[in-house]
Amino acid sequence: MSKTRQFGQRPGMRERHLQRRAGNPLFGERAQVSQEEIDEAREADLAEAQNFEQELRQLLQDAGSLEAHADTEKVLALKERGDRLYEQACSLAGDRAREKQGLLRLNDVIMQAIRKAAGDDPLAQQELAREAQAREMHLRLLDYQLVSHLLHVETPITESDLVPTLLSSDPETVHIVMSLFDPEQQQEIRQRAEELLEMLDDDRIPAQARDCLSAMYVNH
Repeated sequence: MSKTRQFGQRPGMRERHLQRRAGNPLFGERAQVSQEEIDEAREADLAEAQNFEQELRQLLQDAGSLEAHADTEKVLALKERGDRLYEQACSLAGDRAREKQGLLRLNDVIMQAIRKAAGDDPLAQQELAREAQAREMHLRLLDYQLVSHLLHVETPITESDLVPTLLSSDPETVHIVMSLFDPEQQQEIRQRAEELLEMLDDDRIPAQARDCLSAMYVNH
């Protein structure tokens, strides 16, 4: 295994997964990670970040030029773009707090316009309240970086990597991630995790792995 591997301080999604795999016995042969792979992942993360910044600038420009009484479909389309970019920001390299705050403020403005358009319709207002509650819960989930990586359309975490990834995390994050799956999927994950740990000698099992396994059994 190369001793020249160097990871960034705040890596993006792809580089972070290589960092998770590197030298980790839970990943078997995939624990072998080269500097070339790291460099390629970093370039891909950087390209995504640059594309994100371009899309964000365009979104803010489009929102700024929106007419006061714009069509509801146009407003909802802007909201959808903003939600997608916020989700993406959670998985990017570096500190994206400023961009995320900007997207949250934009969403507040859009939601005010939508609520105003709904007027005094109690059913419409009730539905908007439910959507706001669901969105708030979704944002709390995205605070966990691993969640944002798993939900990403180009996630580097393959199905075979899921269990070793969870066992390499921390119990709190594992508990949150398990809530993304239905009971049948949860049971399959637990079984695969137990089988993986049974295959390894005790001295090769990462310190937190058994605590992470226990977290998989906490009720959701």
